[in-house]
Amino acid sequence: QLVQQPRVSVPLPQTARLLDELGLARATPASLMARWADAADDPDSLGGRAWAVLGAGPRGPVSADLAADGPHLLIEGPAGSGRTELLRAVVASLAAAERPDRLGIVLVDGRDGVGAAAGAHGEGLRVCTDVPHVTTHLTANDPVRMREFAQSLSAELKRRAELLGRSDFAEWHTGRELSGRMVSQRTTAARGAPASGTTGAGDLDSPPSSTMRLRPGASRRQTEAAPPLPRLVVVVDDLDALVSPALGSPGRPAAGSVVRALEAVAREGERLGVHLVAATGPGGRTAETEPARLATIRVTLEPPGSGPEEPSPGRGRLTAADGRTTPFQGGRVTGRIPRTATLRPTVVPLDWQRMGEPPARRPVRELGNGPTDLALLASALERAAREVSASEVPSLL
Repeated sequence: QLVQQPRVSVPLPQTARLLDELGLARATPASLMARWADAADDPDSLGGRAWAVLGAGPRGPVSADLAADGPHLLIEGPAGSGRTELLRAVVASLAAAERPDRLGIVLVDGRDGVGAAAGAHGEGLRVCTDVPHVTTHLTANDPVRMREFAQSLSAELKRRAELLGRSDFAEWHTGRELSGRMVSQRTTAARGAPASGTTGAGDLDSPPSSTMRLRPGASRRQTEAAPPLPRLVVVVDDLDALVSPALGSPGRPAAGSVVRALEAVAREGERLGVHLVAATGPGGRTAETEPARLATIRVTLEPPGSGPEEPSPGRGRLTAADGRTTPFQGGRVTGRIPRTATLRPTVVPLDWQRMGEPPARRPVRELGNGPTDLALLASALERAAREVSASEVPSLL
């Protein structure tokens, strides 16, 4: 009898690359379509998989399942701790796990504006807009668009509530899956001549039989009768700037309406298939809001270090709904492609006193130009979405 050995715990790396943790060192449309097909066959992910890989842990990749363990995720950390980069990793890993017609992503930058001149690190969540799953991007500097967004998000919650009725998101999709495969039991009239008022051109084959057989077109018609209802993930960077906007902020007059819509997501999202992922600083008024109080999954990031031996921003711990805590190093997704030359074997002199010690690995340098990992992944996601003919989820704006 084979005994499964537990995975060995190792120290956290100083830095981590998200694509490596996803197993997508070479992100291709074929590899992404294989992941999407696996999600479609997963009975535990009815309605769409919402699986976010955060980074490298002591026993492998650390992830958060918003559908099974959520519904909401809160990321807390001081300035410079890697909150925005971790949100980008969440967006990228969510997109890699599910098709864009089964999962939509809405981005909200709570800051008034982002400086394009500062490069990718100063662009907030805008760098994620090339991901085909992203349907809406809102920056909190236009009160008119902010109010439109709040109204549209509230209307989407109302639409889902009316569509689901008394069912929740998983129950509705379970019934929809069954309705595409089953028909009601045959009546006495159906076994013989058609009943009055019927045409006899139903979904059941006409020859009398004790076996019910569904015509090929019946499943398609019944499935098309119900409108598609993908999961929706609302990702908010700097929730503090919306809860307590600065004096003179352009978006200050409309910030309250956006916060009220996000609070509705926090209250009703679990039943409606809408998830909230928000980043905030420690303490403050945000801790008293419903998005913070109702978050079942929490990430706490450490303050950034200044020494050369300190880990990169993104070091923190994940606290699950059951209270279990897992440390991790956040996966970076806006880094450049690693130089493959630095990974080749290198001959170095070794003192005999160090014989037997593990070889020191040379640090992986990044290319000074070229696309980021996020740009490469977005391109592969776009091509994969075209290959599977994924329909576009409507925007909220």
